[in-house]
Amino acid sequence: MESQSFSRFMQEWLYGNGVKATEIFGITCPVGYYRKARVGKDLDFYTNVSVGEFFGYTIGFYLYHSISKLQGKIALIEIGSEKGDLIADIAEFFALFDKSLRVDFITLEPLESLQALQQQTWQKRGLESQLLNCADFTELQALHYDYAFFVSNELLDAFPVELVMKDKMAFVSLENGNFTLIFKDMTPKVRDMAHAFSIEIGEIPLGAFNFAKDVASVAKHWRFLSFDYGSMDARNAFSLRLYHKHNTQNVFKDAKIGELNKESLLSFGTTDLTYDVHFGLWQKAFESACGKTLFLHRQNRALVDMGLDKMCEWYITHFGLQTYMQKSAKLRTLISPGAFGERFFGFCFGNFLD
Repeated sequence: MESQSFSRFMQEWLYGNGVKATEIFGITCPVGYYRKARVGKDLDFYTNVSVGEFFGYTIGFYLYHSISKLQGKIALIEIGSEKGDLIADIAEFFALFDKSLRVDFITLEPLESLQALQQQTWQKRGLESQLLNCADFTELQALHYDYAFFVSNELLDAFPVELVMKDKMAFVSLENGNFTLIFKDMTPKVRDMAHAFSIEIGEIPLGAFNFAKDVASVAKHWRFLSFDYGSMDARNAFSLRLYHKHNTQNVFKDAKIGELNKESLLSFGTTDLTYDVHFGLWQKAFESACGKTLFLHRQNRALVDMGLDKMCEWYITHFGLQTYMQKSAKLRTLISPGAFGERFFGFCFGNFLD
């Protein structure tokens, strides 16, 4: 069979319906990994959202002080929502903090199976507001919002990437029933991005600039707020890894020379496939869409700057000190340097200030 670029292989691994991958590779392939719920203590991995409501409440507290000053048609849109817990936490905070706030809640979700899970979460939480599901940016654009606030958690690390090493890029082929990785000459587009961001070895999300453009197309005024793990600059080493049942496995035995762990590709479609985010690249992507960096900090600082302490004061007033103390350990997970606090970054890009 003809070899395929790694980004196409990764697209089918994470999001495919199984049919296209079977046609491409000529063997029976499972459906994409993200077509089922994967987040939770009893599932494959544990995120900020899994910790509890403090994360979503803090985002809600931060956004409230922007949204409450605005007039016009306003949307809060989560991308990569899976079961919808984050946007539900934010909506719950708004309902408790100020029921008069007017904002539409939307998930951008192309998979009908996950749309159904998100609606189920909304109903279980007893939220009075409506949750709208949009399948793509075109549907969002048709709603004609004046202000669009996008939120996500660990979204950017799920963009398919090309793998580059020196002047080569990775392709996947099938040999004797097994996937193999080979490096060939770069395409011009990959070469241009590699040179622009000084990436000699590592991952390049080719879709970053188009995604930022799509975000900016939804409303005249927009912001994109998210959390993820990575670094500001190119590490010039592969960070690609599998994640399954809270355990990780590097795809490459040696991150500097691209020696493949051959067993890793056997997990096609059955494990998460992720990598460290290059925040400097994404910053340029949103700048190209006329956005500015409103903040980009380690997660613990970002949450504090967003008003974590004041949100906790409100929480104690509303739910009581005893309830707060019972859940305070979860809060420490979000900000502790040994947990999520230093490993993750919080960042917000947008084209308007308060």
